[in-house]
Amino acid sequence: MAFDEQTAVECSQEIYEEMADASSKFPPFNSGHEGFAVLKEEVDELWEAVKLNKKRHPERDELMRKECIQVGAMALRFLHDMKLRREP
Repeated sequence: MAFDEQTAVECSQEIYEEMADASSKFPPFNSGHEGFAVLKEEVDELWEAVKLNKKRHPERDELMRKECIQVGAMALRFLHDMKLRREP
C-alpha cells in the first residue's frame, strides 16, 4: 500500500486537535523528564492495546488508533513546549 497524502493530513489534524485539547487542560511540561514520562505513558498504553487479542477485544483497532493519536499529540506537545522554553 502506498503513502496516501489525504490520510496523512487527516491523521495529522486529529493529532493536532488532541494536542490542542490537552494544552487547554494542562500546563506546559515543566521539563524534558516530564515530557518524556507523559510520552512514555502514552506509548505504554498503545503497547497494551496492541497486545490485546482481537477476537476477545473487537475494539482493539479503535483503541490502537486512539492511542496512536495520543502518542502523536504528546510528541507534538513535547516539541512545542521545548520550543517555548528556548525562546526568551
